[in-house]
Amino acid sequence: MFGYLRFALAFFVLISHVDVRFFGLNPGVIAVVIFYILAGHVVSHLWEDILPDGPGRIRRFYRDRALRIFPLYGYVAVLTLLFLVVTGYAEPRFSLLKLVNNFLIVPLNFYMVIDSAILTTPHWCLIPPAWSLGAELQAYLLLPVAFLHKRLKLLMVAVSFCVYLLANLSIIDPDYFGYRLIAGVFFIFVVGSAIQAAKKSSKNGGLFDRIYPWAIWGGIALLGLVFIQKGLFSTAYTKETFIGLLTGIPVVYGMNRSRVKLPGNTLLGALSYGMFLSHFLMVWGLDYTGYAEKAGIAYIPVITLGALALSCLGVMLVEKRVDSVRKKIKRY
Repeated sequence: MFGYLRFALAFFVLISHVDVRFFGLNPGVIAVVIFYILAGHVVSHLWEDILPDGPGRIRRFYRDRALRIFPLYGYVAVLTLLFLVVTGYAEPRFSLLKLVNNFLIVPLNFYMVIDSAILTTPHWCLIPPAWSLGAELQAYLLLPVAFLHKRLKLLMVAVSFCVYLLANLSIIDPDYFGYRLIAGVFFIFVVGSAIQAAKKSSKNGGLFDRIYPWAIWGGIALLGLVFIQKGLFSTAYTKETFIGLLTGIPVVYGMNRSRVKLPGNTLLGALSYGMFLSHFLMVWGLDYTGYAEKAGIAYIPVITLGALALSCLGVMLVEKRVDSVRKKIKRY
C-alpha cells in the first residue's frame, strides 16, 4: 500500500507546482511532511530488519541510502542540464560550484544562504523540489546516531520540536525552520521511525516508539486548536505542516499495520520518485515550446504522463541496475 501513498504524494507535489490549491492550502507541503514520515519509517525498517548487525552497519546504511537517492536524481539532473544547454531556457548560468551543489543535493535546502541556482528567470536549481531531498539526506546522516544512542535521540527530538514550535509561532522564520531545515523537521523523521519500530512492540519496540507518534499527533492537534482560537497561523505553511502531521501519522500507522496487498503497489512506488524529480522538466519543456498556454485542461495530464514516461525510462535504465547492488549491500 505504501507504493500507492508515495505515488499520490508525488502527484500532490506535481500539482502544487502548477499552482493547484485546495481551500488555499498547498498540497505539496502536506505531501512533503508525509514524505518525511515515510522516510523515517523506511530507514527504521532498513536498520532494524534488513541490514546485518556489526561494525559495518552504518557504512552499509549510508551506501544504501546514497544508492537510493543519487542515481535516479543524477539521471534527471543530467537530462535537465542537457535541456538547458540546448534550449537556453530561463537564461541558465553555469558555474562549477553551483553544479557541484546541485549534484551533491545536501546543500539545496540551504538556498537562503547558499546560492545553488542554475536558472535565472526564475531563480531555481536544476530540480527545484530537490531541496527536500537535501533535508532527507541530512536526516539519514543523523538517524543512525539516534538509533544507536537512545538518550541522545530524546534530546535531538526535543530540540527539533522546540525549533519547529518557535518557527510556527513566528519567533524564528516559519518557512525555513518549520518546513525546510533539518533542525525543525528532524522530529518528523523520528515519528516515522517510531511507527515502524512500534509494530514490534512485543519484542524490540520500546515505550518511546509506542507513545511518541501519538504524543506528537495530540500535541499538534492541541496546538492547532490554540492557533485557530488565537489566530496564530502564519502565512508560511503552518497549516499545511500541521495537516501533514495530523493526516500522515494515522495513515502511515494504519498502512504499517495493514496486511492488504494491492496490485501495482511496487510499480507505483518505483515510478513515484522519478515523477517527483522529473515533473519540473516537463513544466519547463511545455513552457519552452509554448504548449503550456494552449493546453487547457490537458496541461496537468500531459505533465503527469511525460513525467511518468521519464520515470519509467529511469527505472529501466538506472534503478534496476542499482537495485541489484543495493541487495548485495544489504546481505553483506
